[in-house]
Amino acid sequence: MNPILPPSSLSVLRRAMLPLDGSIAEHVPAIAAAYARLVPVKEWPSITVADLTSGSCLLPLVFAAHGARRLIVNDIAERSELAARALFGGQSLSWPTVRRLVTTRRPRLAPHVPSFHFAADYLLEPVAEIFDRLYFAGQGAAYQYLALRWILGFAPEDTAWNILPTHDPRQLRADLTGDWAPYLRRAQAPLAVLRRLTDDLNAAMARVAQASVRVHRQDMLTLAPRLAYGKRALVVGNPPTRGLDEYVIDDQLAHSLMANRWLPLSRSRESAEKFWTRRVNAVLAAVPTGGHAVVWGGDGAMRWAECRRVWARWGTLVAHRRVGRAGWAILERR
Repeated sequence: MNPILPPSSLSVLRRAMLPLDGSIAEHVPAIAAAYARLVPVKEWPSITVADLTSGSCLLPLVFAAHGARRLIVNDIAERSELAARALFGGQSLSWPTVRRLVTTRRPRLAPHVPSFHFAADYLLEPVAEIFDRLYFAGQGAAYQYLALRWILGFAPEDTAWNILPTHDPRQLRADLTGDWAPYLRRAQAPLAVLRRLTDDLNAAMARVAQASVRVHRQDMLTLAPRLAYGKRALVVGNPPTRGLDEYVIDDQLAHSLMANRWLPLSRSRESAEKFWTRRVNAVLAAVPTGGHAVVWGGDGAMRWAECRRVWARWGTLVAHRRVGRAGWAILERR
């Protein structure tokens, strides 16, 4: 058992995080344990934790739940920014409000294009409507994140969306090319699913409520030099050289999830190596002397050994672990 991350505590945070494919979330417990051997948990309230590519948000959740009181959370993806604003925004979900929004015949919503018009290939109309009822109700980020988590549950575990062969539930049950039973069970029990999600999100938010968190959605290249970390910091930077090229059509975050494709650096004129190196250097240059940084590499633009050479310019690797070709490391800034 990890002494600083009891399984019950970690489970609460995992149930609230943003599920993502290709995430380093599975390595967060090991990273936190390695950092605790360098900086005891009792000292975490005095450090600034800055996660500049927050992704699933599990890492800042873990540190906030175990003592860190000053956090900076950043990601260029809209979904991750929304997750951070919800989980660290200090607004809990009201189950009566959720139930009212889902069951009222005609709830008052902000003007929007129905998500079903964009996402009919992937979502049944009642599923898309529940998303809209929660997302466009004007109740705040927590309710929008609940809407996001509702529809993410209709993607397989690898988050690759399957195209619906029909919108008729009877035909879906009879479909011989795929098992639609889990999809239909979720679609036909929205209140039970949403109640469970509401409880899960509220439980995690309660564990991080004491933290002071600033949320950004910027390129780490320009954000990192402007941040003030104080004397003690843990800074996390992992440039998304092989990340999803996310976009949003009008107000359609739901559709952007389904239309994503692997397009490395499609918006950059730089080579992948230069893109990665410039951002890593910008992040590490801003870490205060004696502070620490969490870095990841080896599975994108550059090999592990090449990444280590970049990191070594700024300090000493005081902990690291290889995971196949890639791996994570903690660097102490010189």
